[in-house]
Amino acid sequence: MTDRERFLRLMNYESVDQHPIGLAGPWPDTVARWRKEGLPAEVTDVHAYLGIPHLRVVNIVGVFPYFPKFERRILENNETFEVSIDGDGRTVRNFKDHTSMPEWIDFPVKDGEDLRRVMDEHMDVGDMDARFGEEFEKSVRQKTVDHPDALVMSNGGGYYWVLRSLAGVEVASYLLHDEPALVDELFERIFTLVMEGLRRVTARVQVDVIGYGEDIAGKNGPLMAPAMIKKLILPRYRAALDLAHAKGIDLTWYDSDGDLRLLLPDYMSVGINGVSPCEVAAGMDPVALRKAFGRNLRLIGGFDKRIVAKGKSAIDAEFERLRPVIQEGGFMPTIDHSVSSDISWDNYRHFLDAIRKYSGH
Repeated sequence: MTDRERFLRLMNYESVDQHPIGLAGPWPDTVARWRKEGLPAEVTDVHAYLGIPHLRVVNIVGVFPYFPKFERRILENNETFEVSIDGDGRTVRNFKDHTSMPEWIDFPVKDGEDLRRVMDEHMDVGDMDARFGEEFEKSVRQKTVDHPDALVMSNGGGYYWVLRSLAGVEVASYLLHDEPALVDELFERIFTLVMEGLRRVTARVQVDVIGYGEDIAGKNGPLMAPAMIKKLILPRYRAALDLAHAKGIDLTWYDSDGDLRLLLPDYMSVGINGVSPCEVAAGMDPVALRKAFGRNLRLIGGFDKRIVAKGKSAIDAEFERLRPVIQEGGFMPTIDHSVSSDISWDNYRHFLDAIRKYSGH
């Protein structure tokens, strides 16, 4: 049985010989700490070094969402930080002495006029053959040639993600209020790309999961008003999932940090049935989620990174608390984001030993 087959059976509450393992990546700061605590300097892939099998996912998508892409370039580089233009056209500062989110200095969209310009310059949806060219073919080859047993994901949309990436949370909020027709046009262009992508991908390979990158919530709940989500995004989610269901694709992998609980009933009503990374600090506890939403909601993540930092006893106790949901199925536990630098090498190895044990390895 391959990990792809295990994942599909697990998420459909069917028996498996062992659970697939999903793994989060460590920060560069974390790896630097681990090297001081025993990780050999020549090791570049920690999980391969430790012999931990992990679920491989191939995301098959064309050039999304910008075409032509924003030009990435370095504006300033010194011993302390680097300032650059990133792939979303933002000016960002990344510090070199520690790992963190970038400092966003400037965004390409500050008002409706900017959004119109960016759509005209970078959101063309007329030449689909160009969008689904070399990069698309490369990702198809990853599945068909390089990793035939990989789980295949196709894009279900990243509507708020694109708006927020272009404008930042504050300006995005103003645009939703002041320029709803313009935002709706942006979302329609994204929707056009999603639907064309689904048609093209499913014509080439068997798709297993519809994936979403939204980051639409924070610790205190949604960053976009639920009423606006219901009006501007949910109908597009529904249409894409109707097409997916017609192609025999029933599972979703909806990625967002923060607390999604207020949105989940509406999401589930249109067919979204799997969420990640289930950030426990924001209230997305797998035990409580299973009790509140039942087996129709599949869960990926949900192991509190703060507990891994506390040590072996805390890790073991948390796995015991999660055991009923793990055994029931529809849940692939892993650290609920990236592996932070407060996690020691010893504690992380114990976490990996435990996840193998509770996954039946």
